[in-house]
Amino acid sequence: MKKTQLEQVVSGLPEVVDVDSLIEQLHLLDKIEQAEKQLSQGQGIPHEAAKQRLSQWLQ
Repeated sequence: MKKTQLEQVVSGLPEVVDVDSLIEQLHLLDKIEQAEKQLSQGQGIPHEAAKQRLSQWLQ
């Protein structure tokens, strides 16, 4: 994660910050960044395959 991204997150926080919430938000942003990298490298699964997997889980 880049410093500028961290600065954006911190600048959007309220005056009183719950540290656990901040950590969760940073963790989520990191996971999104990792997923975007994987997709750009062709490591993802097609949308239709994801929908099919999800429908199996929901049965």
